[in-house]
Amino acid sequence: AAIAAGNDVTVMTRSGANVATGARTLIADREGDLPDLTGQFDAVIDTCGYAPDMITRLAQAVGPVHYVFVSSISVYDDMSVPQFDETAHAPAATDDDLQVAAEVPADERATAGPYGASYGRLKRSCEIAADAAFGGNSTHLRLGLIVGPRDYTERFTWWVRRCDQNAPMVVPGPPDRLIQVIDVRDAGAFLVKMAERRLCDTFHLTGQPMTLAAMLEAIQSQTGQMNPITYLPLDVFTKAGLRHWTDLPLIVPEDGSFAQMLNVSIANATTAGLVTRPLEETVQSVLMWDRENRDHVLSSGMSPKDEAAVRAASTS
Repeated sequence: AAIAAGNDVTVMTRSGANVATGARTLIADREGDLPDLTGQFDAVIDTCGYAPDMITRLAQAVGPVHYVFVSSISVYDDMSVPQFDETAHAPAATDDDLQVAAEVPADERATAGPYGASYGRLKRSCEIAADAAFGGNSTHLRLGLIVGPRDYTERFTWWVRRCDQNAPMVVPGPPDRLIQVIDVRDAGAFLVKMAERRLCDTFHLTGQPMTLAAMLEAIQSQTGQMNPITYLPLDVFTKAGLRHWTDLPLIVPEDGSFAQMLNVSIANATTAGLVTRPLEETVQSVLMWDRENRDHVLSSGMSPKDEAAVRAASTS
């Protein structure tokens, strides 16, 4: 997106792999000895900062720039209120959280998983560190669920693949359960826009909420497989040993602190120029990619055995 908009782009990477055509490559490690990059860049987009020391170290290397930080919806400790906005309480990391971060092996620090339950609070402390290190010249983008081809979480991809099979489906109800996702291309375009406009603010970056039924209808419209869908109470699935979010992708508990995680306000981002494409367009790109990779076993979602167990439990 940055290249397409006519920007002069450099990608800093440890290996030089997977760099977009048209971008220069800077081989460096934010966890190691960074070169002096002062005065070389107008803006920095940081997609892999997970602990505050990672932010301050980068700031020392690049000097005065506008900094765009990919944060997370997970910064909040209470997501039980529908359509909550960016002013909701977001606690900073505790000493224990910082210790967790310090103990993550260097070669694992650039992915979210190793930080466990500390992840959200560490992201909030990264935002605080960025404001201090860049003198307030920073944008914080609290990402929701990002979807698209090559999504390594495979949560949305599982639904697309499942709907592409000509077989009846059992789905955790209710059908009006709210789901909220954003196409990675729309997220990327907004990141670039924030770097170009240098807006110093915090934004939820995700799509408009839709019902689970509407999501499945959009997917089926692209797969051409009108699988019969049976909605069952969520507790039928959980009593069968299936877990929210992993075995049941995109499904969160109907009550408790995570109940509205996929129903947050994006009014601030929309006002700032966020544009999201129709879900059918996202589905089509995921479907084309997944059909070329059907031998790959997805890391999320119910297996046929899981679905059979749920059907049996629902009739017993």
